[in-house]
Amino acid sequence: MITALRHFVVDTWIGRVIALAIFVAFIGLSGSFMGLSGGLGGMSSGDITQIGHYKITPRDFARSIQQRLGYLQQSGVPLSALRSPAAQQEVSFESLRDLLTLKGAQLAGERNGVTPSDELIRQTVFSMPEFRDAQGHFSADKMNQLLQSNGLQHQDLIEQVRQSKTAQATMFGLAQNVTVPKAELDQMVRFYTEARKVDLIQLPFSAGKVSSQPSDAQLKRFYDNHPWLFKEPEYRHARIVVLLPSKVAVTDDVVRAIYKQRARDYNQPETRSVEVLGFDNEATAQQAAHSWQDGATWESIQKTFPQAIPATLPNARPEDLPDEALSKAAFLAHSGQVMAPVKTAMGWSVVHVTSITAPHQVSFEQAAPEIRAEVQKAEPSVVPSQHMQAFQEAVAGSTELDKIPADIGAVPVEGTLDAQGMTAGGSPAPLPGDEATRKAIVQQVFSQAKGDYPHVVSLPNGGGFAVVVANVQPGQQKAFDTVRADVTTAWQGEQQKRAQEARATALYQSAKKDGLQHALSGQPEEASLRKDERFSRLQKRSDMPELINRAALNQNVGQTAMLQEGNSFWLVQVTGSAAPATGEQEAVRQRVEQQLLQGLQGDLIESLGSSYQHETSHRALNTELFHQVSEQILGRLVGGAGQGQ
Repeated sequence: MITALRHFVVDTWIGRVIALAIFVAFIGLSGSFMGLSGGLGGMSSGDITQIGHYKITPRDFARSIQQRLGYLQQSGVPLSALRSPAAQQEVSFESLRDLLTLKGAQLAGERNGVTPSDELIRQTVFSMPEFRDAQGHFSADKMNQLLQSNGLQHQDLIEQVRQSKTAQATMFGLAQNVTVPKAELDQMVRFYTEARKVDLIQLPFSAGKVSSQPSDAQLKRFYDNHPWLFKEPEYRHARIVVLLPSKVAVTDDVVRAIYKQRARDYNQPETRSVEVLGFDNEATAQQAAHSWQDGATWESIQKTFPQAIPATLPNARPEDLPDEALSKAAFLAHSGQVMAPVKTAMGWSVVHVTSITAPHQVSFEQAAPEIRAEVQKAEPSVVPSQHMQAFQEAVAGSTELDKIPADIGAVPVEGTLDAQGMTAGGSPAPLPGDEATRKAIVQQVFSQAKGDYPHVVSLPNGGGFAVVVANVQPGQQKAFDTVRADVTTAWQGEQQKRAQEARATALYQSAKKDGLQHALSGQPEEASLRKDERFSRLQKRSDMPELINRAALNQNVGQTAMLQEGNSFWLVQVTGSAAPATGEQEAVRQRVEQQLLQGLQGDLIESLGSSYQHETSHRALNTELFHQVSEQILGRLVGGAGQGQ
């Protein structure tokens, strides 16, 4: 999780700097997160740290964490993925890093005379789409409402804009001049679009020619030399308890927090779907209202009054309408009614209520099962520390693994299996978890002695399991007389493989001299030769084993290889190069150039941000206050164990 989050943070740095992306991501949530005006009550008045003359206050730091969470959510990262202490620590430190980098860039701008003018800040604020009304005009009321709902003041907004504009000038502006070296781009395009023409043939072991039948002595010798092929496997009966992230029980506190976050969805008041026409003067609005009341359709009324500004608002609440007078009129009307023109802050509006949806409330008890299932389906990447601690304590207090509480999400299983994880019936044992987890469980079952006390074996995803071996059924050698038919079949298979290996080797030696087509000319296998097969890095051959794909792309032209894959030998010869598909090189060039350019720009911005920080003296980090703010904000918004100290 940490590595993925770090890549996400670094690789998208440009997007966080340009066009106020971080700030707008937060403002655009319209109060989805708790406001700061009461979220940090009782916190000490000290600062988190200081860079130059800029102090990083608890309020600044808390807002930065909220902004980052909002940005992550809008980018598709669920808050449930950030519940582990390690992930939350990553969010906290990167949030502080954002502040230090932006403040460092602001200080660099001040040193070099780069200071955004008041007029530029004013124009930027007025152009923000979050502050526009239904007619597309700047709305001071909407701006004040959004700022208030997020616990911000006008000065906070001005400082955010000033900070972002300075960062654009001191970091992003320089990155805009980066170009990708042509030689490097050409080399990468050639590598990815290179295609090969290949001759190849598959020689299955089963096609090997064996003329003689085995004697009893040969069969007995083969039986003695391959005892593992004719042995009953060892079976062990085990009790197993597994704790996995996807199985961890979702607590009521987590469900209730999500329910509270989605209160707008679960507790809907009466809503109305409306159609609105905006006019500059009352007279025209009256004409439109009369025409609309006489039966004109929404489409025809717009054609009749093309100067009007149309807007549709489906399932709108009173606060969703951009003007208080318009909202009042819409919620006084009956379904299907066209109201008389209403005087608004922007002019005159005519509103038509197309439908009314009655209030609808979903209680916590009704919503809880759906929320719980959704969280479980999301499969968090780690097991919360409190669940793992409870699991370890339960295992330590249960010598037979029969006292593991069900409410921590541990999954008990019991059964008999062999060292390959198969049951006596020949089917895979139904063990929980992915393939790596199942292999770890089987390995533990066959390495732990019967009667040993169970202990928790940790898994990379933060989960774990414990095993009790209840019974061991040793493997036994099968008597020769009872498996004679199996021995004969195995002997024949071995001889066929040996014969086919000799045949493949002879063809390989010939192909190295004269080519594969010449080596197979007139031979019984000639019909199986596949000529001029096309291989490309952009379009891997799904009908070919990965080993053959690699050989076709990595061998030199004219080179022949003899390979063993599965139950076959393969002869592979690269005969030449193939032209790329039409338009393939240009498409790859554009994609690679864009990725390289973004990487170079991101690296430059990262380097500039770091250099700006190093040029300015820092005050030591107030670790206690840092963790206090982190735990309070992340604990409320994300849940989980928090930062720790």
